[in-house]
Amino acid sequence: MDKCALCGQIKELKLSHIIPKFVFDYIKRTGAIQNTRFRRPLDNPNIPYQDGDKQELLCGECEELFCAKEKLFAEQVFIPFQNNAIVKNLQYGPWLHYFITSVNWRNLYLDILDFERNGGIRPHALDALRAAEKKMREYLICRTENIAGIENHIFFADAIKKANSKIAELGPHMFIRRSAFGYSYMCYNPDAYYVYSNLAGVIIATIIKKHPQEVWSNTRVKPNEGIITIPQSVKSPLIGELFDYMRDSHESTISDSQQQKLVERLKKDPQRLINSEFYKCFMLDAELKKRYIINPD
Repeated sequence: MDKCALCGQIKELKLSHIIPKFVFDYIKRTGAIQNTRFRRPLDNPNIPYQDGDKQELLCGECEELFCAKEKLFAEQVFIPFQNNAIVKNLQYGPWLHYFITSVNWRNLYLDILDFERNGGIRPHALDALRAAEKKMREYLICRTENIAGIENHIFFADAIKKANSKIAELGPHMFIRRSAFGYSYMCYNPDAYYVYSNLAGVIIATIIKKHPQEVWSNTRVKPNEGIITIPQSVKSPLIGELFDYMRDSHESTISDSQQQKLVERLKKDPQRLINSEFYKCFMLDAELKKRYIINPD
């Protein structure tokens, strides 16, 4: 028995996924190797994990609050996008705003605990994150109807059509479309605060404090209902942070022995490799490298 992070009641807590389980199930199901495992490159890339991060965070009732919205998101957004069937005009209801808030609230809540233990954040920024966490929490348990002053956005990271050599060398399709993660990000002078999650190419962002020069086009998710139109565009410090994280992950490579183990597992089922989404992303990155590094204009 412990205190539920959402409702605050003392109850038996469930082992909850921070990033929804269906994202990791998809990555495993469409991987190049049966029973694909996950690696956390900035932690220890040589340690494989069977599943995404789970924490004893929520009671059973609060877990159920999130499950219904996760199911709607998986069926109406995530699976169609992964099957290349996302429509140019995505109609949504209140469930989408709730879903984005629920995922990013989990990341924000855990990040605040980490900042309180270990520092690494300016005091006024931590105060802003705490205020946002409270506002998001009260919305999620239906004490308020919105999260006034905070924006939710969704961005579909489809095939990259324009890049440069620095981006191409990082393998952006493999990194974004074959991973799942989320965390809080702050930049200063001027201040801007975000929480975002990458769900295998579906990027959901919660903007706590906007940078004065950022622009999000066709990405805003309103609290009630609306339409997301394609194409989208984003100009934000958050995108720079995403590429910085990609670069750090690219530089954190697995050991030679782990690489050899992966090669041996791939050899056992080459047809699965060729038919996998992993391979499709690999080939998209190979095309980027050919265009911008090997044969640049």
